[in-house]
Amino acid sequence: MSKKQKKADSNLTVTTHKGVSKSILSLLKKTVLGTPGKLRYKHTETENTVKKLSGLRFIQIKKRTRVLGTAGFIERNISFDSASLRATYVRYLSVFNPFKNQKKSKQKKVVKKTQSALRNDIENIFKEELERPFKTSDQKGLFYAYVESDNSHSRDLCSSFGFKIIREINTFLFSRFFPKKQKDVIRINNNGYEMFRESLCQFYKEHNFVFTDSLEDFGTCFVLNHGGKKVAGIRAIQVHWKIVEMPGFKGFLMLKVLPRIPFFNRLFQPDKLKFLAFDNLWFQEKHSDKVQKLMEHACSELGYYMGMIWQDTGSITTKSLLTKNKLGLLHKINGAVKADLMARYINMNPEDLSTLKNKPAFVSAVDMI
Repeated sequence: MSKKQKKADSNLTVTTHKGVSKSILSLLKKTVLGTPGKLRYKHTETENTVKKLSGLRFIQIKKRTRVLGTAGFIERNISFDSASLRATYVRYLSVFNPFKNQKKSKQKKVVKKTQSALRNDIENIFKEELERPFKTSDQKGLFYAYVESDNSHSRDLCSSFGFKIIREINTFLFSRFFPKKQKDVIRINNNGYEMFRESLCQFYKEHNFVFTDSLEDFGTCFVLNHGGKKVAGIRAIQVHWKIVEMPGFKGFLMLKVLPRIPFFNRLFQPDKLKFLAFDNLWFQEKHSDKVQKLMEHACSELGYYMGMIWQDTGSITTKSLLTKNKLGLLHKINGAVKADLMARYINMNPEDLSTLKNKPAFVSAVDMI
């Protein structure tokens, strides 16, 4: 981990870290994710995850000892219109309001003005740090983030930094009470990643945001054999979340009812969410109905009963998942959960923006867990 510190305007201190510091790691472990009034959770394996994220850096803004803002950035090259584009994925973005607990004040106008000025300072610092790598090289690119559609606070925060919604993403649940191993599905070894990567890139050649540099770093890849050929593949990453809140009827059903019913309690536990995060899905057209076999085999081999997968609404995978595969009980209960892919552009022309908005996006589970 490397660390740089500089003084900003308004007595704010900006600290940049390559990697993650102990203080940032402590903050991330306490962070509650999700949408207020819906599913809210904590990551329980944050330390292991951030250690595997190559190119991760953090920016923290402090006023004296108080942290006012934190953001994590991962620089990567993604596919864009069949070429490569420099991009920065933004995660762990949070900006705190130091005046939010001040209910009464004799100087409300002064407080509001000070609050607004401080907020602007924080936003300007983040924008400057975000754009620096692109401006120094006069290179076009973008930075992007995923936000649950119902999470207005996170969406408004991203909007304040100039992010705009460009694509819609679906989260699908997969479940099996008694997952069975499939004789035609195998786990790939180190020699199989080149084939897997080539098949993946070919399958998503009409998508933007494709990257494969973390393929070997997370999870386990499986392929389906048919007639002596590998015709489909998927990656499964083991994930554990701690549930903080899940209100409403669905929450009551999943947290209070299902855990008390034999076999149903395999799918859901009252205070934890144990599942496989699926991504890097590809298949030959004739075998689009075999995705469920890949998922079921992964669940059986790794000892899980539930999975999640994230797909662009306009991707060919979404239609296949919904019409040609049986995703299980939890999908019937929960349906698809919507999220927005939001981006801020650097040095991009109108034609570039049209391409971004009109082509589906590849989604990595690494960015969601």
